[in-house]
Amino acid sequence: MLSAVAVVAFAAPADAQFGQPQAAPKTWVTGWLGGFVNPGRIYDPASSSTWDFGSAFSGGLGLHRNIGDALALGIEAAFAPARFERRDPASDNALIEDGNARLVTTMLTGRLRTGGGGAFGMYLTGGAGALFYGMPSLNRWDPDLALMTGAGIEYKPSANKALFVEWGRYWTFHQSKGVEDNSARMSQIRAGVRLGF
Repeated sequence: MLSAVAVVAFAAPADAQFGQPQAAPKTWVTGWLGGFVNPGRIYDPASSSTWDFGSAFSGGLGLHRNIGDALALGIEAAFAPARFERRDPASDNALIEDGNARLVTTMLTGRLRTGGGGAFGMYLTGGAGALFYGMPSLNRWDPDLALMTGAGIEYKPSANKALFVEWGRYWTFHQSKGVEDNSARMSQIRAGVRLGF
């Protein structure tokens, strides 16, 4: 009887022994490094020239909020210094200048988890926003409408950390005259980390 009373007197509640389960994070901050592959060529009516950009190293940040178990919505931005050539299509594509430009994207994006199991997952991503061409010689930032789709895989070593690799495809639409098609396409590959709060 004495031993039973001692056990009851000194016993701690089970939840104090095992701790409270932590809720999954709802807000995620993302950082990545990667590159734009073949950003493409566009015709700019304002300068009557063609802009041809080379592949470029890039980095970016994003902030997303989980909506349910599979969907995350948020914003992201990326920066890439890029080499470019500006050519005159009226003079047999003669080189006007070459140098360094800056590519900046700002997007509203979403991720939809589509599969995987355990710590590994697969997702689709997409977004809409703007791509800004920073052209020092023209002394201006030139914004274009941009759309993006992509897919990625991620690994979560813990509930609030994730590593990912992602491929995306961008479509940009530059101002043009009439119904002239003046869009460019480029791919982006990036890898990074997400932290949940």
